Amino acid sequence: MQTWAAEMWQAALIGLVVGFVIGYFLLRLTKESAKKQVKTEAELRVAKEQLESQKQQLEKHFAESADLLKSLAQDYQKLYQHLARSSNQLLPELNDSTLFQHSLLDEKGNVSPSKTEDPPKDYSEGSSGLFKAER
Repeated sequence: MQTWAAEMWQAALIGLVVGFVIGYFLLRLTKESAKKQVKTEAELRVAKEQLESQKQQLEKHFAESADLLKSLAQDYQKLYQHLARSSNQLLPELNDSTLFQHSLLDEKGNVSPSKTEDPPKDYSEGSSGLFKAER
């Protein structure tokens, strides 16, 4: 019976050593993949933050550009009104052949909205391409 117990202890010890070796390799393999996963998650978080920052910068840029273009259009409108009024005051003899179109100005000298109903000139007349009727 004692030889059986020694053999049992020997098998248990060998199993324990094999278990430690297998556990060590499994831990080492999974530890690297866990490190890679944590690293990838950190990179993803950084990329998302950069993307959000770029989106905010783009929104700010386009909002500022729109404001600048609006003020530029207003300044050009003021310049046009000034030149139109001044041409009427300084050069009254040229009222028939004006430098500025008076149809664009109302009686107060402000720019009146355009009243043209004509379609744009870039449209072709009739059909073209595959559906063009041969004559």
